[in-house]
Amino acid sequence: MIETTNCPVCNSTESKVHLESRNFRINMKPFTVKECTSCTMRYTSPLPAENEIGEYYASENYISHTGTKKGLINTLFHMVRFITIRSKFRLISKVGNVKKLLDVGAGNGVFLNFVSEKGWDVNGVELDDTSRAHIEETLGKKIATTVNDNEEKEEYDVITMWHVLEHVYQLKKDIQTIKGKLKKDGTLLVAVPNCASHDEKRYQDFWSAYDLPIHLYHFRPQNVKDLFAQFDMEVVDIKPMKFDAYWISLESEKYKNGVKNSLGVYIKGFWYGLISNLKAKNGEYSSQIYVIRNK
Repeated sequence: MIETTNCPVCNSTESKVHLESRNFRINMKPFTVKECTSCTMRYTSPLPAENEIGEYYASENYISHTGTKKGLINTLFHMVRFITIRSKFRLISKVGNVKKLLDVGAGNGVFLNFVSEKGWDVNGVELDDTSRAHIEETLGKKIATTVNDNEEKEEYDVITMWHVLEHVYQLKKDIQTIKGKLKKDGTLLVAVPNCASHDEKRYQDFWSAYDLPIHLYHFRPQNVKDLFAQFDMEVVDIKPMKFDAYWISLESEKYKNGVKNSLGVYIKGFWYGLISNLKAKNGEYSSQIYVIRNK
């Protein structure tokens, strides 16, 4: 295990324990979320070594890389994804002029394929071997394993990271690399959970978006702004991801009640997801997309 001694954003060595939780999806191992006493950034510490973290992704419940529609939850996930992919495409169409996209953490490539079919020049980065091979077969082009393997510089009009930033071990190094691939005045879209949301306050150590230990960082809006300002990049807008509140609340209810599936869990998950969205103001939704302009 690796102890994080410095804040990932401001580099302060001063921190406090925010909460103790565990990995609910695989082995119930305990993990700690710390909070920087200087900038309020939260982060997981200690962490498994980078070459050991893979075991925590090896779960049938980690569905972002799978195409299965087996079961109610997977069916709902794919229905929502059908809607959100189109919403994401509308967003990149507003900020992109040349129609050249790099998707970092491309999963099973559904978003990349959709954008490609709309006439965009697309490329991707995906660490998982099976998912990457599937994308390469679908798109007919080589997909990089890491951002460093993609050798293009100042090429992309838009770069997207859909729920990826919270997973990367070399946070600032990867941001610097990504900035180098983005055109001047290009746009980076980053989606991450928001630990200042109403559902985090309700569920706390059962909040599924902590997703320990694979979520290394736990952002508030100001943390994202402070982080990217260090790279001369500016958050110019924040968009809510309202569907995420329902998913996160549903999973949190499962963890809190110790059951996988029950009618009561589904009802409560939907209800508290709705409450979270209703109580959210700008910058307080369960998950959010940060529109970041490269200067």
